[in-house]
Amino acid sequence: MVVGVGLVLNIDFMATVLYVLLLLLLVPGFVFGQEIPTGTTITTQQILILMQSIGGFLIVAGGILATITIIVTGIMYMLAGSNTQRLTTAKGMFKAGIIGALIIFSTGIIVNTIRSLASDPTQFFK
Repeated sequence: MVVGVGLVLNIDFMATVLYVLLLLLLVPGFVFGQEIPTGTTITTQQILILMQSIGGFLIVAGGILATITIIVTGIMYMLAGSNTQRLTTAKGMFKAGIIGALIIFSTGIIVNTIRSLASDPTQFFK
């Protein structure tokens, strides 16, 4: 009986010693940690420039896709022959391509109008 109790006490004692040693070894690592460099701050002007760059890219990419759509639908229209279903599909796609191109290219005008209204609302009505 005495041997069993001593064994349990030894395991508890060893676990406590191990816990204290690990605590003493690991805590100084947190104390001497390096500071994370923060870098430069971002201004509102930089955000606007980034948004304009992304918008310009999307307008160019959308214009290219609209042009490809119009060309492909023109080829579909020429190859349709007398098949009325294919002609109707090609006409619908052509109309959608033209409307998409108009929407894509009019976004620049819309954005510039909103920007001028936001900066000076009285300038718009002069």
